[in-house]
Amino acid sequence: MQRIISTSLTPEQYAEGSYHKQVQPPRDCPNCAQPHALEALGYYSRFITQSVAAVLEIWIRRFLCRHCRISVSCLPEFAQPYRLVNTQTVEAGFEGQNARPDVQRWESLIGAYGRRFQKHLPDLLRRGGCAFGPLAPTATASDFWRQLLRRCGRLSVATQELVHRFATCLFGTYRCHQRQPSRVK
Repeated sequence: MQRIISTSLTPEQYAEGSYHKQVQPPRDCPNCAQPHALEALGYYSRFITQSVAAVLEIWIRRFLCRHCRISVSCLPEFAQPYRLVNTQTVEAGFEGQNARPDVQRWESLIGAYGRRFQKHLPDLLRRGGCAFGPLAPTATASDFWRQLLRRCGRLSVATQELVHRFATCLFGTYRCHQRQPSRVK
């Protein structure tokens, strides 16, 4: 499973300070809800864009539930699930801040993310409905985006809400966000 963790760090600060080593497990297993059941499992690496045009490798902390044997990864809020471009740049791109150098650099990927968001909108509406505020039956991706930001303030908070509460994210519904059957035999 995947959890989005709050952090005030930039991707650069997270990597330089080896913050992944300081990440604590969620209090309860997000799969089986057992309290204090998660133990250290390891790390995996992934890539994320920096504030500038470069790409940075970061490490993501993983835990294993002693009860249901499901692994839980803790993705920092500056990273979108399964996306290279950092959350702040995606949000700026979706907000039309096209003069920003980071948005210009990643314009084609941000455009692809926008198309993926539009394609995923019917599932988002089914899962979250009007949880972020009233929407017309003919709501567009732009309508949902505005409502999401109005309610959550930032894309990082919205991503946490979508993943933790509705088991999805802006761009798709992934297996890592779904509860899994226990692996205990």
